[in-house]
Amino acid sequence: MSAGSTGIDETYYPPFPWCLVNIYNLPKTKNVIVKGYIDTGSDGTIVTMDVDERLELHRQPITLAETIGIGGKPEVRALYAAVFIVKGMEIVVAVDIRDDVGEVLIGRDILHNLSLNIDWKRGTVDLKDP
Repeated sequence: MSAGSTGIDETYYPPFPWCLVNIYNLPKTKNVIVKGYIDTGSDGTIVTMDVDERLELHRQPITLAETIGIGGKPEVRALYAAVFIVKGMEIVVAVDIRDDVGEVLIGRDILHNLSLNIDWKRGTVDLKDP
């Protein structure tokens, strides 16, 4: 990825690594390019209500899953089909659509397909197709 398509957002503490992602609905009729924050502590990927409104992901529910956030209670939620393109790799995932999250969070369901290197000293993020 080019230097402008990844980075570390220092407005967060601790700083939050990110990369640009291209998200499609299924059957790939609509897409958005957004900053996705790399959340290595999350099992799954989360999209915002804004992304859902633009892509109408809620029209493609694919499963129910019990989710739990840090300090939260277990909750059964519907997950929705989405296609993420990261570093040229197309990855189909089941995403959670949240109204209480302001950023797209890229979880391990996507990250396990990639090689990720975060160099905190240099302030760089590198994603590669392994």
